[in-house]
Amino acid sequence: MSGAQASTLERFGGGVGWSAPALLWRSLLRKVALWTAGGSLFLSLVISLAELFSILWRFLAHDASLLSILAWVGLGAPKHIVESLPVAFLFAIVFILSDWHANRELEAVFSAGISLQRLLIPVVAFSLFLCAFELALTEYVSIPFLRARETLQSTTLQESTTKNSIPGLIVDKGAFIYTFRYYDMKNQRLYDPSIIERNAQGDLVRRISAQSARWDHGTWRFIDATVYTSKGASWKFAEIAEFTDPQLNEPPSSFERPAMDVRMLSIRELGAQIRFLNASGLPAADAEVERQRRYSFSLTPLIVIGLAGAFIGRFKKSIFLLSMLSSLSSATLYYVAQMVASLAAKSGMLSPTLAIWSVMCCFALVSIGSYLSART
Repeated sequence: MSGAQASTLERFGGGVGWSAPALLWRSLLRKVALWTAGGSLFLSLVISLAELFSILWRFLAHDASLLSILAWVGLGAPKHIVESLPVAFLFAIVFILSDWHANRELEAVFSAGISLQRLLIPVVAFSLFLCAFELALTEYVSIPFLRARETLQSTTLQESTTKNSIPGLIVDKGAFIYTFRYYDMKNQRLYDPSIIERNAQGDLVRRISAQSARWDHGTWRFIDATVYTSKGASWKFAEIAEFTDPQLNEPPSSFERPAMDVRMLSIRELGAQIRFLNASGLPAADAEVERQRRYSFSLTPLIVIGLAGAFIGRFKKSIFLLSMLSSLSSATLYYVAQMVASLAAKSGMLSPTLAIWSVMCCFALVSIGSYLSART
């Protein structure tokens, strides 16, 4: 070991073996954290501006105030930070280590007996923090902000809010179909309800219509109801002032459920939505894909470590350019693979769990192999 390399090792607080190079780790971790934060803010700003330009003409057409436009942009910022964080983390690692490689600092670190795997230990620990941070930011900040932005956009652009209501409901795997004109959540009352009952073969056996229905002790009480009942080849007709049936006990919470974009539902709400759709006999692929994607995407910072390590020390010329292009290509490939897997799951070609996690496992294996075989 040369005198220069020994002095570098001593300055970083490490040595041959597995003693902790504390100063080196601290320096690397600080730079990675700063570049990740800065990159996330920059990328989220670019995405926000691109999103704003696509809808700005609509705000201007409705004479929206500057404050409303800025609030709309700000409410979407957490979502864009979550989306850009893994890419910024990848670029931060590649940029810093490429800079060290270009200045021969990385060579000095390797010559001092510190492998790349050992050098990146604090970055791996930091990636675990980012995984938890991404999931928490999505659940507790991004989704509530997106809902508030949706409300602000609907109010400012005078968009119809009927997309957030359910005009009909299928329960018990199609045995009962509820339709109605309006649901009063405060008083738990349905207006102009109509219920169709079908048998196991899908044949119509009863139809109930009424002026209104109110929730009363675990069942619906229909006011001024008209009941049609199938009797073989004929139908029986009856008008009843107040009609109840213990089978008609779908809870009011089912009618309160908004027909919201699955991307605006928390993981807990996604689970409830999936159970509701399955019980109703409706397709739940979109909600299941979003739930599995939410979990898998939060683990992306861990995948990034190996992908970044694969490019360190591989290039002798144009180190920055080639390293950045390679990392960008790998990130693009990962996102495209996730997109294709989501489409395959939504179309029914694969189950959502298999589609999403197969991509994650493939890239995880590539990442682990790249990390363990990285040049040192």
